[in-house]
Amino acid sequence: MHRRRFVQRALAAGIATSPIGRLLANVEALPKTPSDFEGPFYPVGPRNRASDLILGEPRDEVLRFRGIVVDVHGEPLAGALVGIWQTDRLGRYLHPRDSSPGERWDDFLYWGESITRSNGAFEFRTYVPAGYGRRPPHIHYKIWHQRKHLLTSQVYFREFGGTRGASRFPDKSALQTVGLEPFDAGVVADFRVVV
Repeated sequence: MHRRRFVQRALAAGIATSPIGRLLANVEALPKTPSDFEGPFYPVGPRNRASDLILGEPRDEVLRFRGIVVDVHGEPLAGALVGIWQTDRLGRYLHPRDSSPGERWDDFLYWGESITRSNGAFEFRTYVPAGYGRRPPHIHYKIWHQRKHLLTSQVYFREFGGTRGASRFPDKSALQTVGLEPFDAGVVADFRVVV
């Protein structure tokens, strides 16, 4: 669908006033989202095909981690698989190579998947991760479409100093640093991925 027609339809449907609609607003000649470290703790074992990483009652403030996937022309990418993985609130991964002390949370999945909707949107229910060592808090993600891997990157949080030198890229301004906004009983982070 042509970008102008998509935006007109979004306006008519009331999407443009939503957070996802605002992410679609300025989409002329979009630069691709840069890749970033996969890291040493990419999940192993059977995939968690859930977008809600919290089992039962939350033990901490809930993060609604949501975004939209578009191409360089701003066209939403429907049916893309977005996979995330992260630490718990104590900075530990659920991975055999993570030697951080302490029991892992059995009521937290640590990683999950979401499929983008027709407007390119996806959402996860999780926690704000903790940093560890010199690494600031971040969430890793991968995107696939039609079984093709498109991107591996990370999202950092403004409230914790963004990348704080953690990324391998000299131009850190190109990387995704998002803010946390109050939402219901927790916080929300919205961002856009360009593939």
